[in-house]
Amino acid sequence: MGRSTEPRIAGVLLAAGAARRFGRPKQLAVVDGVTLVRRSAQAVLDAGLPLLVVTGAHAEAVLEALQGLPFEHCHNGDWAQGMGRSIGAAFENLLPRTHVEAALIALCDQPRIGADALRRLLAAHQRMPDGITASSFDGITGPPCIFARRDFASLARLDGSVGARALIEAQADRLQRVNLPEAALDIDTPEQYRTLVGG
Repeated sequence: MGRSTEPRIAGVLLAAGAARRFGRPKQLAVVDGVTLVRRSAQAVLDAGLPLLVVTGAHAEAVLEALQGLPFEHCHNGDWAQGMGRSIGAAFENLLPRTHVEAALIALCDQPRIGADALRRLLAAHQRMPDGITASSFDGITGPPCIFARRDFASLARLDGSVGARALIEAQADRLQRVNLPEAALDIDTPEQYRTLVGG
């Protein structure tokens, strides 16, 4: 966790979706010999954060893909409601942990996001620890992003298909954007995956 004077930050990996557009469990798609969910989990761990993985659909297979890694598991039984409920489940889990001062939200379908990219976000967060630090690319603001503890209660109340975007937009005065071109690629369709792996 670094020096005691630094904020204590948790890593949250959202891996609960059914990936209907992808046609099969996207979390288990393989890039360079490693599943997307394991790549993303390893990036969070390599960035020095303790990891909380939110599962939902395909939970058993996702957990099997993460075998051997150190992480905590939070199951979202209402995963079909959408990403908002997965975020809500994660922050319901984190809210009682008063030592956690901030949390980084990562997705498992951004294969170019590695530990270096996450470290850039974390470094920016240290400069504005009470704010919201979000990735920026091509004029778009989104995940991965870091929220301060003051946002935890609002995040815990999320449900449905709307993620944290509304909260980010409502707190524009507390928002800092970090140029992260690696975040531009997310894998939603089989075509995007085939383009990535050259198949």
